[in-house]
Amino acid sequence: MAAATRADPDVRWARRAETTVMISRAGAADLEPVPDGRLDPRQRHVKVTVEHRLHLAGRDTLIEALRQGSGFPGTLQQVTDAAFGAIKVDGPALAPTTRLAPVLTSQGGRTTARFTVTVLRQLRPDQLLKLDFEAPRAFPLIVTGRSIAVLPAEWTVLRLEGITPEQEQPERLAFTVGAYPVSMTLAHDSFGFADVVVEEDFSWATALGVLTAIALMVFLVRSLGEGWWARLANRELFVGLALAAPTLLIPLFAEDWSAVAYVILFIAVPLLALRHAGRVLPTSPPWDTRDLLVVTGVGVVIGLGMLSWSWLHGQLSGQALLAGGAVAAVAAAGAAVAFSVDLGVRPVVVRLAVLSAEAAIGLLALALWLRALAGGVYPPDSVRLVFALSWALIPIAAMAVATKRWSRQAVVGAVFISLLVQGWPTEWLDAGSWSLAVTQEEPRIGSLVLTPIVRGVMGLLLLGFVMLVLRLRRLGGQLSAVDSPVAESTMICVLMVLYITPSGSTTLADIDVPLPLLAITSLVAWATAQWLLTGPRMAIPEPMDLEEHRALVRAALHKRLLLVSEQELYRIGRGRIGAGELTMADFDQQRSTLEAALNRHGRHPETAFATSAGCTPWYNGLHAFTVSLLLSLPFALVYGWPEGVDLTSFIFDGRYLITLPAFGFLFGYFYPRIRGTQPMTKALHLTAAALLTELSGYLSTLAEPDIGAMDKAQVVAIVVGQVMMVCVGLGLFWEWRIMHLAGEPWARVRNLRSVRSLAAPTLALVLAAGTTAASSAAGQTVDRILKGDQIVTIQAPR
Repeated sequence: MAAATRADPDVRWARRAETTVMISRAGAADLEPVPDGRLDPRQRHVKVTVEHRLHLAGRDTLIEALRQGSGFPGTLQQVTDAAFGAIKVDGPALAPTTRLAPVLTSQGGRTTARFTVTVLRQLRPDQLLKLDFEAPRAFPLIVTGRSIAVLPAEWTVLRLEGITPEQEQPERLAFTVGAYPVSMTLAHDSFGFADVVVEEDFSWATALGVLTAIALMVFLVRSLGEGWWARLANRELFVGLALAAPTLLIPLFAEDWSAVAYVILFIAVPLLALRHAGRVLPTSPPWDTRDLLVVTGVGVVIGLGMLSWSWLHGQLSGQALLAGGAVAAVAAAGAAVAFSVDLGVRPVVVRLAVLSAEAAIGLLALALWLRALAGGVYPPDSVRLVFALSWALIPIAAMAVATKRWSRQAVVGAVFISLLVQGWPTEWLDAGSWSLAVTQEEPRIGSLVLTPIVRGVMGLLLLGFVMLVLRLRRLGGQLSAVDSPVAESTMICVLMVLYITPSGSTTLADIDVPLPLLAITSLVAWATAQWLLTGPRMAIPEPMDLEEHRALVRAALHKRLLLVSEQELYRIGRGRIGAGELTMADFDQQRSTLEAALNRHGRHPETAFATSAGCTPWYNGLHAFTVSLLLSLPFALVYGWPEGVDLTSFIFDGRYLITLPAFGFLFGYFYPRIRGTQPMTKALHLTAAALLTELSGYLSTLAEPDIGAMDKAQVVAIVVGQVMMVCVGLGLFWEWRIMHLAGEPWARVRNLRSVRSLAAPTLALVLAAGTTAASSAAGQTVDRILKGDQIVTIQAPR
């Protein structure tokens, strides 16, 4: 296709490009492939059909290239954008952009190629529709001018930028543009603009957001502990990050100064993290010559990729690149041999020669890349690759500080995670990412453009969350962590982060159906967690190992047997004494024997089932999290599977899968402090806390008058069913686990033949069945409320 664009000048002059943009209301057939949970009946569903026509002379070599269709359908977007220029349609996408197969028609010595693109958008009633006509991306240009006609139907042209109409009528706007971008903005015919927009002086969203930020910062400071703040290196790190944080907001307010934010995030912060790790760790990195050879080898592979790009895109000829690379490698290797031959150690000489040759090739590729960068024509993803490798230094240093040692596995893992933060493998390996001569548009999540700096900041937030979890792991290695205020503050930080909703998400910006309120769930999670951990608590003898736990459980079982025997004695004693089967002396003797045995065990409530069972808090928390996650996974069918354009957006979109398991982790980690003295009573208290937190996210839904009572009841039923099933199931598992660790059968505390003992398992099954029925009967509105703002745009809107 690239060779076909370099055609005879007369043939190129005969080419003509025409584009027709038709705007219409999306019908039922158009919306059929769109998931029900993504449709909002209160918004406008707009269908934009773009029809491109390329008229070619009969002897044009581009015709044969189109007939061969090399790379179709994967390269359809690349071909249409290169020939006609991309057409961007603002607004949340209902479904990915679709493209029909190109249709070629030949008649009278001329051929017409027709490309059809369909875009579906969902707009608020007061939202404007903006169309951006970008410049063609082909180099050299396939056509020098484009004839464009827009059929707005129910829309009226409000603004034109760079467009001089040739035909201007209500039902048609025609114009011709060259190889430069233009845009237009349209307003719907039925919507009128108010002269004065009254805005409220007070915003609950802002107030809740500020309060959440303050609370989160306080708990974050407390989670670090006094010992952390006592070290000078840690205070310097905190000051450095505090100074760097405001600069990362520069692109939001002053795009011309965005370079400052890039320098801070991808140069200053990585260097600060490495400096901190070097000062904190007691040993230097154990890197040797073999590691250096591996790193330079990877650099050579990347360099060869750049050299190949330079050859394919005509930056330099193949002969010049081969000769230059060979001369640079041989010269560098020869110089290294000449300077090191006096050492007399052959392996050292060989390694220095290889290192020098690899460095020379890498530097040559770097020079070519800088030259391409200065010219504005370079591999689009090469810049993101540099950013990813630079950003990887931050997690490398963080993992070294967290584990107290440098690790090669941590370096490899950090580089891999950094690449995922900047994009999925499908995005990195996309042909257009490395073969196009110009940059592509960045993907979006709603109105948020995922530039490298946005992805880097989101990656830092994810890294901070991981560091909090690692801190819980380190603190949870000892039983004392149960009563540690540092561990408590860290756990509350984790819960608040999981339940927070960022401002600017499509939840509040693009959807009219009320969804979880901003930050209120985070505050409720803080309050309910504090309530769970600060209840009345009796003195509990914590077993130090499994043997002590086994002894406590057996003593508790013995005491339960004595209590049941005492109850039975009083229950049947009256009848037997009256019937003459038991004398008062015998009754008093049996009662005295039971009371003496109970006095030896103590009359206080049994506490063997309220301990950590001789296990560390982290071990208990991990088991509780795993069980809660397994119980929560079936509800992914109700809430929808997470989606994302990179690692951080995928994890953020899937945070609902680990919110309840996080409460389960809290249950296991701080089990002795949870309200109650038995696994099931503790689980019921956990149910109350988790249920209040989950339902708080739907307060606006429950208060919305436009949503029917049945829809509200279904939402509450599904949320209550999920929470009850997870918490009751966790309580039953914990009861079994305590008995299992003590080497005792579960039947000694829960007789499956007893109706009373079967109440809890039966309740869990009934709730599961009820939730399944409610979710299967849920309508479009309920589905929309539960799924919330999912990431639906993988590429930038076209």
